[in-house]
Amino acid sequence: MRTKQITITKVVSRNFVMDMVSSFQNMIGSNLTSYEKMVNKGMAQIQKELNVKLDWYRYEITQLTNGALSITLYGDAY
Repeated sequence: MRTKQITITKVVSRNFVMDMVSSFQNMIGSNLTSYEKMVNKGMAQIQKELNVKLDWYRYEITQLTNGALSITLYGDAY
């Protein structure tokens, strides 16, 4: 059976106000909910675009700036 490599990348960002809120949350040590929402949003966008079954896959998350992430899914489709 032949497999096909799949790569999907999404870039997501948050707004300035949420950046200030998350900076405060980071100082007091609580969960960074705006960051978590940003990651979930990017992963949901990738899942929506994905139209094949994957044999295996991995997510790679890279911080581009203080308020932006690049989320890449790569793997083999069958």
